[in-house]
Amino acid sequence: MFESTGDRPDQTLQEGAVQPSLEYWRQQAEVSQAAIKRLTSRLRGRDRRIALLELAISRTVVMHHVWASHIERKLERLPPPAATPTAQPGQSSPGSEQESGVIVRLPHLTRTLEVLFDVMREHWSEWEPERLPKSSTVARAIDEKLGLKGQANGEASRSAQTFAAALRPDLVNETDGRHR
Repeated sequence: MFESTGDRPDQTLQEGAVQPSLEYWRQQAEVSQAAIKRLTSRLRGRDRRIALLELAISRTVVMHHVWASHIERKLERLPPPAATPTAQPGQSSPGSEQESGVIVRLPHLTRTLEVLFDVMREHWSEWEPERLPKSSTVARAIDEKLGLKGQANGEASRSAQTFAAALRPDLVNETDGRHR
């Protein structure tokens, strides 16, 4: 590797200095190979553990869905809660909303439907036959929550008026003579 300049030999090429250097590098290569084998073995072990954790998570997700479906089917088979005999149609009972409400299963819920349900709960949950919510009040609440513009004459939008009429209980429509 090194060429000597002149007649004097290069001191770094002496046989005693080259042998330990070769031996040193051989040992370093063996140490590095051992470290590579050790790290490769640890990496394989971690890969196995990761695979087992992924399998456990997958099984947990599947079991969650199975149990959720099972519980839903079990709940669907239960009879509906009995209505209290003192509650009049259209009025809520003193119990929770579940007892006095209606359960409807929808494939999805839009923002408009959500607003309509909120307005219905707000205005029609606890109504009294002597003091019914005004349709114009309900329609304005729908306009406000949906961000609809009212008519030029100050009335609520026609859409909100239609929605308000749809929210009005049938019992009320029959008693005051309103027709669809």
